[in-house]
Amino acid sequence: MRLAALFLLLPFFLQLLGLGDTPLGGGLCGEVFQVRDPALALQTPGFWYGLLFMLLLALQLGYGLSLLLLPLLEVRLGPGWLRVGRYLVGALALLFLLTRLTGLPAPGPGGWVLERAPLDLLSLLLVGLSLAGGALLRENGGHGTAA
Repeated sequence: MRLAALFLLLPFFLQLLGLGDTPLGGGLCGEVFQVRDPALALQTPGFWYGLLFMLLLALQLGYGLSLLLLPLLEVRLGPGWLRVGRYLVGALALLFLLTRLTGLPAPGPGGWVLERAPLDLLSLLLVGLSLAGGALLRENGGHGTAA
């Protein structure tokens, strides 16, 4: 269970602690951190996608921390709590696919627009780590304790 928590925590730190400005690409929240003019940022779908993924990564961070801390408080993690984590990872993966393949409706200067987000190596790494954490949660689904 600790390994699953690690895989769920890593994307937050890789994205928000500086890897978004490397040759790997912007990652899931790239346009949020690369904004030079905040007034223009509100007009791009990439900015809104970045905010959405920032929220999902923050939720995933909180969930990963709960996997580490609740067992220390002798709270038993039941199958329902593990299912919440799998749903969170599934939502992140589904939204990642939708934003990269078709785009999601986002506000733009002329109304709502449907624009695809660019695919980069860092975003693939972040989603891959999340999926690995979700797979480990599925594997531990019957063992409601921290292993």
